[in-house]
Amino acid sequence: MARCFPSTSSPTAAIDIGMMAPPPIAWNTRMPTSQLNSGRPPYNQPGICGDSATIMEPRVNTASATRNASRYPARSDIRPIRGIAAVKPIRNPVIDHEARSNSLTLTLRSAIMSGGRVTNVNPRWSDLIERYGFLDVALFDLMGQALGQPSHSLLGERVRDSVESYDSTLYFQDLVNPLEGANAVAREAAEAVEKGWRAVKLKLGRPGKWFEPNAGTRRDIEVVELVRETVGPEIKILVDANNGYDGRPDLLEDFIRGISGLNVLWMEEMITEEIDGYRKLREWRDRYTPQTMIVDGEGDRGRNTIYWKLMEQGLLDAIQPDMLHMGFWFYHVLARDIEDSGYDTLIAPHNYNAAYLGLRANIQFGAATERFVIAEDSTLDFELYRSPEYVFEDGKYRVPTSPGLAVSIDRELYDRVYKQHETRIV
Repeated sequence: MARCFPSTSSPTAAIDIGMMAPPPIAWNTRMPTSQLNSGRPPYNQPGICGDSATIMEPRVNTASATRNASRYPARSDIRPIRGIAAVKPIRNPVIDHEARSNSLTLTLRSAIMSGGRVTNVNPRWSDLIERYGFLDVALFDLMGQALGQPSHSLLGERVRDSVESYDSTLYFQDLVNPLEGANAVAREAAEAVEKGWRAVKLKLGRPGKWFEPNAGTRRDIEVVELVRETVGPEIKILVDANNGYDGRPDLLEDFIRGISGLNVLWMEEMITEEIDGYRKLREWRDRYTPQTMIVDGEGDRGRNTIYWKLMEQGLLDAIQPDMLHMGFWFYHVLARDIEDSGYDTLIAPHNYNAAYLGLRANIQFGAATERFVIAEDSTLDFELYRSPEYVFEDGKYRVPTSPGLAVSIDRELYDRVYKQHETRIV
């Protein structure tokens, strides 16, 4: 478990954080009173604060980035989104982490806080952080550790002690194992349930790319039928078509009719987002499977988007901006805006590209967000990380109480195995 900053008695504190982006960093700073044994994750993930830090006059000595190409996507997969917040000092405890790069050096100052909660964003940095929203998660980790609070407590009161997740790794196994057909997907769904998940998401949309359209629709329905038969009535089934029914409203209606009675929790990205198409989608949902949610919005950035318009029309039951693209603060603002607007839309953050820390950020966010539905879990582990407080049981993760994200790295393993492959930025 990471050892963190002692709590400050002041309700407000100034945190001055310098951070290099976009490459991920392993932080190395100093702290006279207490040390923090954690580190920056491998490529493309938001950071955990360094292996030491200081409350009075710290400086960063080195910054290291490691890429594990076999597990994580290329940097081009990081899409820009929203940012982070700032702290106004009362007694000026400062963490000043610096990292130099020819590309970009980012210094965040003064996240505005009151009573241990982040309350606003510093406009000076909002445009920059909007391009690299994953830094928001790293900064909430730093602030949480500095203040001795879990990251979720910087947003609000805890509303749940555990967060449900779904296994999102079930893809087109029927294409990989054509002799098994839909049974190949059902078999993997059964394995997920055996490992403890109580919800699974099935990849659909075969008419759009993988099959002749009519045959693809029949296979999509068959997959849902066989998975339901295999896992039983209590397991939640979610489906995601990646817009695979674009241009074929006839097949979309056939599919929705075909899953009637199978108790599907949600349909995700059945078609590209536009008002008229979603009106038909809602009409068919209401007719054939009214308990099923319509969800979308991995690329959402808040207001002034098609997703907000869909909410205004009552066409979106849950919205899914990516956790690491949106970041804690702007996701919190989105949830607040939805609440204030009186819409019923719920929140179910997307998380795939940066799976390990993205999931734990989802759990932290879900702990403080009433409208949170379920966390996407791509089930990937990474031997370098340590997060024992995120206990997984009966399809749910326990919410940690340790400061920050409650994730550390195995320093000995890093030095022994990964350090030789690192890219050093000085």
